[in-house]
Amino acid sequence: MDDKILQSLILLTYKGKALLMRKKDSPMDKEKHPWCFIGGIKEKKESLENTMTRQVEKEMGIKIGKVEFVSESCYHARLTDDNVNRIERSENQLFNFFSLRELKKLFLSSATAQFISKHGALV
Repeated sequence: MDDKILQSLILLTYKGKALLMRKKDSPMDKEKHPWCFIGGIKEKKESLENTMTRQVEKEMGIKIGKVEFVSESCYHARLTDDNVNRIERSENQLFNFFSLRELKKLFLSSATAQFISKHGALV
């Protein structure tokens, strides 16, 4: 069971908004890729909390504090001022914060949309 491959997502919140990521193929690529939460696949003998911490560090260059279990494959962490000030992005990678109302108007990945429909109150 511990070796099971499982995709998980993490909702990162800051001052009442959710952080979403979008990757683009080029500066002109506007609609091809949906906004999404950071996600990751669990490695052998790794906890899902560690998976989420590892993925956030890989995608954003920051170390997050406590990762909270929300439901199957869904996690949450609150960002600090220091976290937000240290976010790094790679070329063609966008990060932005959105309120729950704004999230409902975005082109979202299906997994992110499902997460929000179940746990939007966390934003």
